[in-house]
Amino acid sequence: MIRVYMEPGVLLVQSGADHTKGTRVAPDAAEALSNLAETGHELVLVTSERVALPDGFPDIRKTPRIEPAPSTSWFLTTDPDLCGRRLPGLKTVLVGPGPATHKATIQRCDIRTRDLNAAVIEILAREAMAPVG
Repeated sequence: MIRVYMEPGVLLVQSGADHTKGTRVAPDAAEALSNLAETGHELVLVTSERVALPDGFPDIRKTPRIEPAPSTSWFLTTDPDLCGRRLPGLKTVLVGPGPATHKATIQRCDIRTRDLNAAVIEILAREAMAPVG
């Protein structure tokens, strides 16, 4: 089973020209995550806060930190600075444009996507095209 870690910001609506995080869950987030859950991915929200998700979401485990996984895992984030910590087998995905005022740093995410749906498609496509072995 492949784990997909997410910071809570990837589930929220992006609002305004500066792409600041909204406070409500994006209407298509449940469907996007269901596509991952249906293909056997374990969904993990990286937070120590209590997060209440609306009805219709697949099972999402919560953890305060990313745990080492025996195989490839994914980390979805809206903050490019969170891509900096490299763990073996962990691929990072920047969801959305990132903060408009953010200055580029040395840290780079492995993949950049426009939204959560695009991130899910990217994960599934890369896994489907991965060499068997």
